[in-house]
Amino acid sequence: MRLASIAAIATLSLASAAMTSCVTTEKVDQANDKIQSGLSEYCPKVAQADLAFSFLRLVFKFPQSVIDTEAEAFAAAQEFCADPPSVTLQSAPQKVLDALNAINAARAKSSGSN
Repeated sequence: MRLASIAAIATLSLASAAMTSCVTTEKVDQANDKIQSGLSEYCPKVAQADLAFSFLRLVFKFPQSVIDTEAEAFAAAQEFCADPPSVTLQSAPQKVLDALNAINAARAKSSGSN
């Protein structure tokens, strides 16, 4: 879940930095290209983290609340990977905020049920 949070924050930072320097269509396109290349690195890492957690679930007994939290965090992170071309300079900040809100809600729900 930390990987998803860090990656989401990095994407938001990238989008914010790109947004402050954008004044032309060319710069917007360049920022979108950077976001897309970032996603090409991010999405496989999210899948690897989910696979690793699935393996750990087989080895260790986790409370159901932890399993549910990880599943919700993975689903939130997958929002970026489901349709990478839709993540642009305009949409990235909102998508990141939505993902972080979902991750934080999952964490809060997990903390309340322990």
